[in-house]
Amino acid sequence: MDRYKVSTKDSWQWQRARHEDVESILDLVHENYELEIDDIMTASRPRMAYHLHKSILQQTFEPNTVLLNLARDRVTNEVLAWSWLERGKYTVYAPEEMATAEFIHTRLSLSARHRIQLVAQVLMQWIEWCEALRIPVLTSSSIREDQTAFMRLHQQFGFKVRGSIAYRRNCE
Repeated sequence: MDRYKVSTKDSWQWQRARHEDVESILDLVHENYELEIDDIMTASRPRMAYHLHKSILQQTFEPNTVLLNLARDRVTNEVLAWSWLERGKYTVYAPEEMATAEFIHTRLSLSARHRIQLVAQVLMQWIEWCEALRIPVLTSSSIREDQTAFMRLHQQFGFKVRGSIAYRRNCE
């Protein structure tokens, strides 16, 4: 999986999300992903902005509780991808703590190769974060209609896929 590692040769740079990034994140969500929920739920930009700002604040003061990253193009400064992971989740049937993915979004106008590389880099960041914090289970899911490649990439990183949810054990 070394071929996916973050590199200075990438045309983007990863950073922790900041409050001034929220509007760019929301624009990417609106342009590329809101259609995924259109016939199920009503997207609310103010609600999403509230939760993004809240999580960025939490990441600032409690960095071991949330990981909210984004990749910006090195030349244009455009947000190309972003991700959001939170820890402290549990199922009603098991005692292990989970880190649960809220989002991975990439700009759909990017080439498939770049989208895959960005998602792979997110998965690597998440795995490293979970291992460093000794979080035993990492989960990621998708509501996309076509999720085959997304879930296959998870499997390459050691996740077990059950339907539209991927689980990775032993992140400790």
